[in-house]
Amino acid sequence: MATEPDVNQTAPEGRTVEHSRVVMAQVFLPQHTGPGGVFVHGGEIMKLMDTAAGLAALRHCRSSVVTLRVEGINFLSPVRVGNYVTVDARLTYASRSSMEIQVTVTTEDVLKEKTWEALTAYFVFVAVNKEGRTQPVPPLIVQSDEERRLFEAGESRYNTCRIDDLSRTLCALD
Repeated sequence: MATEPDVNQTAPEGRTVEHSRVVMAQVFLPQHTGPGGVFVHGGEIMKLMDTAAGLAALRHCRSSVVTLRVEGINFLSPVRVGNYVTVDARLTYASRSSMEIQVTVTTEDVLKEKTWEALTAYFVFVAVNKEGRTQPVPPLIVQSDEERRLFEAGESRYNTCRIDDLSRTLCALD
């Protein structure tokens, strides 16, 4: 975002990864499919992922948030009509005003009792005030080795991103 931060605001007290974690679930129906009518349209799943990530960001900073970008979305396996889908969203990194949220989609064929990972992505959200200007977010408190590893990887991705002359976000992913 190219707006000036509100310098009168200070970042609130830090919050843990678990504090803002969001798990959402849905069964996809025929109206969610692409033209073939068997597999769920990718945009339907992405919308659910964005909703879960946005809610995790909102829980972390307790202010309005906007999606800045989606990084490294991977469609690992198709989702069929009738599958039970669980979306798990958790913060992996927080900078001054932005938050990276790792989103994992797990799919279950309930009749066959089979579960698998279907999609993964990183969503980046920015906290904004009523005027749409960026504002500080609480620091992310990491408590485990895994959370620390994810935080360091998120920090590396954050430091790799740059804004070019046309205000396009340029990122290099591992």
